[in-house]
Amino acid sequence: MQYELNVEEVSQIRRSVSFTVPQGVVNAELDKAYREISRTANLPGFRRGKVPRRILEARFGGKITEDVATDLIQQSWRQASADFDLAGQAQVEDRGDLKRGVEFTFTLGVDVVPTVEAVGYKGIDVPFKATTVSDEEVEAELSARLAGQARFGEVTDRPVQAGDQVLAKVNFVDGEDVILDEPGTLITVGAERFYSGIDGLLEGLSIGEENTGEATIGAQSLREDLRGRSGTATVTVQAIQARVVPELDDKVAKALGFEGGADGVRPALRMEMDARGLESARMDARVKILEKLVASHDFDVPDALVQEQFEALVEEMKVRRTYAGADPRSVQFSQAELQNLRSRGRFAAKASVLLAAVARQEDIKVESADVDAKINEIASMRNQTAAAIRGYLQNEGAMPTLELRILEEKVLEWVLENANLTEPEVVVESEEVADEAAEAAGSEE
Repeated sequence: MQYELNVEEVSQIRRSVSFTVPQGVVNAELDKAYREISRTANLPGFRRGKVPRRILEARFGGKITEDVATDLIQQSWRQASADFDLAGQAQVEDRGDLKRGVEFTFTLGVDVVPTVEAVGYKGIDVPFKATTVSDEEVEAELSARLAGQARFGEVTDRPVQAGDQVLAKVNFVDGEDVILDEPGTLITVGAERFYSGIDGLLEGLSIGEENTGEATIGAQSLREDLRGRSGTATVTVQAIQARVVPELDDKVAKALGFEGGADGVRPALRMEMDARGLESARMDARVKILEKLVASHDFDVPDALVQEQFEALVEEMKVRRTYAGADPRSVQFSQAELQNLRSRGRFAAKASVLLAAVARQEDIKVESADVDAKINEIASMRNQTAAAIRGYLQNEGAMPTLELRILEEKVLEWVLENANLTEPEVVVESEEVADEAAEAAGSEE
């Protein structure tokens, strides 16, 4: 569609876009609208399609004029918007009257992503220190993984301890009222969910031994009929099972996911932990890069970009709290939390603009191989096929967002690879601060 366009830069993030639509286009659009209404208008005394134009103008002129004006604005902006890096929706700031034989003028206001020249990102000083994994840390990691392979096994050479599962005969009475008479039931000592209050009587007993004492079933018992009941309990140990942590051998090594046998577990664990430490250090360095870039560039970002980042952060926090056990329908945030998230949203919006600037200046782009690799990574994490992940992203229209995230990751990695890595500063407390910390620590003991 024909129009004349004039763009005024109101600010770094705001444009005023003025359109002038020629009278010929206005006339053609009005004629088209009247032809369409003539085919459908049902007016007394006239056949459809034969209603005179002057009658249609008198009856429908106001609505047709408004509809044509709206349509011309939408068509014009749809064509022109491709030339703008938009941030939010355009708003009509001024609009002339739409009349036959007269050009139609209107002005739209729109926020745009600011064009920023990124500086100081090459050779940027970044604190970086990858931790060295000690032998003690490797052993602790191995112990934790072996504990994950622990299974309950029979114990015959010691008395009952907390954490054991005990097969016990249980008799529980209140006077002459028999509350419970179990010839054999499994009780977890110290974490019993059914007979809590009775399990304590088992601790210290060996197989075949008996103990009698007063007990009260806990209010959280899964046996509703027993909750809060008090009486005299007699327990007899019939069998003891305890969690047995396996010794490291080739079979256990394979169960832990290490194919090189028992001798290769510790070296492989050290490599894993070193890699995690390195990635953690790189992540910290990326955060420092963003902080330095944002702090060294002063520019505004449109509210729409901030809102977009804010909403993403809110959704992320909701997901985290849901994973922590909260009901997603009842997750709420305090005003202080929302203010913090909005501040972080503004930071993220500015960081995104700066990363885009570096990408443009260094000609860093997202290739199809990058997208394939990221989709494969997501698929592996979610235990799904790459085709399923790709289909979901395409159906949800989320591919552009994924590509943007990939681009930002590539830019951060490029800046880090070209950074000047420095030793992190050691923060030395003043004597006054140290004394206050020591005093506070002493008061807690």
